[in-house]
Amino acid sequence: MKKSILLSLLLAALFSSCAHSVHQVHTSDFDPYAPIEAGTMISAHAEQFVILGFTSESEYVNQAYHKLMVQCPGRITGITTQLSTSLGFFSWTNKTLMQGLCLKN
Repeated sequence: MKKSILLSLLLAALFSSCAHSVHQVHTSDFDPYAPIEAGTMISAHAEQFVILGFTSESEYVNQAYHKLMVQCPGRITGITTQLSTSLGFFSWTNKTLMQGLCLKN
């Protein structure tokens, strides 16, 4: 009985996230200045999964930037970048969310 309870607790700890944290939010300039109605809001998301400090993916921020750029045929202004982490048991996921205002030429 005790072994099954201990095993259940161990599995719950392994497969559940422990905490979420937003580290930084960066905002670019609004050049040229345009009201939000003049364009379309676009967004892109990418992640990096890390186990015990080891990962095979280190270009996740560049991937999000590229995903954002291909959505807009014109110019993007007011880009915000949100960097966050979701912690797990001996692992974590780094996340980036980029949003911007797409102004068509």
